[in-house]
Amino acid sequence: MGASADVLSPHHLARDARLLAQHACAGAGLVIREAHDAAVCDDIAEVLSAVWMKPDHPIIDPALLIAMTHAGNLSFLAVRDGRPVGAAVGFCGPPGMPFHSHIVGLLPESTGRGLGQAVKLYQRAWCLERGITVMTWTFDPLVGRNAYFNIQRLGARPAEYLPEFYGAMNDSINTGQLSDRMFMRWELTSAPPALGAIPAARGAEGAHAAVADVGGRPSGYRAPENTDAAVTLAVPRDIEYLRREDPELAHEWRLHTRAAFAELFAQGWTVTGFTRSSQYVLHHQGS
Repeated sequence: MGASADVLSPHHLARDARLLAQHACAGAGLVIREAHDAAVCDDIAEVLSAVWMKPDHPIIDPALLIAMTHAGNLSFLAVRDGRPVGAAVGFCGPPGMPFHSHIVGLLPESTGRGLGQAVKLYQRAWCLERGITVMTWTFDPLVGRNAYFNIQRLGARPAEYLPEFYGAMNDSINTGQLSDRMFMRWELTSAPPALGAIPAARGAEGAHAAVADVGGRPSGYRAPENTDAAVTLAVPRDIEYLRREDPELAHEWRLHTRAAFAELFAQGWTVTGFTRSSQYVLHHQGS
């Protein structure tokens, strides 16, 4: 008996995921090299150190990468035109638990070309071929372009806000900043948005602004008066610039948004979208 049009068997789902990943990689000009030998592991460590601007201090030990791969996890190098442009490192939990994508990095000159989506779709296909149906990862919720990519382009959803998740970090991107992270959950059996198609965030028009961007500064928190309409929570349009030029303002954004997310999540609000104007869109679970 064949799989229905609406509910694919695990075999057909994995097959389609692999074809989609291959199509995405071909469109981005990417070749994926999994970490099965020391040379690839060295390249992965070098790329990630370059992305996080720590060329003399590896972000991750190459020997650990090859051991992780041998133990059944997934790390790989992304190559374009014969040159490494990105890398990904992830690991599996106990049976029935999600795959956790610990770190994905693309060199700055290689972003915005479909490479990030191709990398995530490769991870998705690898997971589904092994019966893993959920992927998790963390990202800095103040980085709007990553929020837009994760939520709108991939269809993943924030599951938890984690204050100071990594403690003090000493790479060139995060030094001196609180390491709050959003914990993402991606249901891999759901079809991701079509390649090149990005749906608009639902309900942003006319939403209640819990935190607004007022001349580049965060407004005070305004609690929703009811649960009927959506809520928006603004983040800076360019937090990387703020961290370089006005770290005190960047810190102010962190504290305001941390408190707002904590309050909204505790009251049953969930993130359902992210707008091009750097606003999270939330709907109440009961509405």
